[in-house]
Amino acid sequence: MVDNSATEIQKRVAAGRITWVGPLIMLVARSVLAVLCQALVATVFFRGSVDAWEEAGQWWRVYGTVIDVGCIALLVWLARREGIRLFDLGSYSRKHWLRDVLIGLGLFVPIFVLTMLLPGTIAGFVIYGGPAPTPASGLPVLGSLYALIIWPIIWAFAEDNVYFSYTLPRLEVLTGRTWSAVVVLSFFAALQHSFLPFKLEWQHFVYRFVSSVPIIVVLCLLYLRQRRLLPIHVIHWAGNVIGIIMLMIAPAAGGN
Repeated sequence: MVDNSATEIQKRVAAGRITWVGPLIMLVARSVLAVLCQALVATVFFRGSVDAWEEAGQWWRVYGTVIDVGCIALLVWLARREGIRLFDLGSYSRKHWLRDVLIGLGLFVPIFVLTMLLPGTIAGFVIYGGPAPTPASGLPVLGSLYALIIWPIIWAFAEDNVYFSYTLPRLEVLTGRTWSAVVVLSFFAALQHSFLPFKLEWQHFVYRFVSSVPIIVVLCLLYLRQRRLLPIHVIHWAGNVIGIIMLMIAPAAGGN
């Protein structure tokens, strides 16, 4: 397993194998791909619809996998330029996998409550004057099952590698300041959530951004503490699954 520590990254920077180009691309890649994918789905599958853009956006947890595939391809390319492999980024360890999973499971509840549920509730009252609107899932059964079972796994793997194991430590070395790397990474990672889905509605855009910042900052700090990605994958996966379940339950609860 190749070391993804700051020391090893510094050596690859000195050798010219890492420049600002890679991190800058990855900071915006997911946001750009999110808008492009939504536009493609709206054009191909909802052409002629009264609100093709809105309907396409309801499928983001399905077409999100296209975003993931594009980002994984970019990571493979960038990793090869460094002379490492994709899986070297996350410092995955067979020796520590059980401990990493248990760490993720143990931290999930407090992190979910303090950095996702609570900030989301506060942001909703500040921005909307009450609970944030619960979006309709708009997905048929197969789409919902995909979003519940498959999407969270691929999404967590791709997004966590893009932001935490690739971009964050390289920004840390290139800027020479950990806090600068965390601030920049947190801004762009939170901004990505404003495009999922993208709506021409300022409340939605700001709410998605603001409510995403706390969890991203905490996961940045968690990664910097141990430099292994599996605990973050577990937390991220569990949060996405809970979110999908809540989304599926909300319409049924509203109908009672």
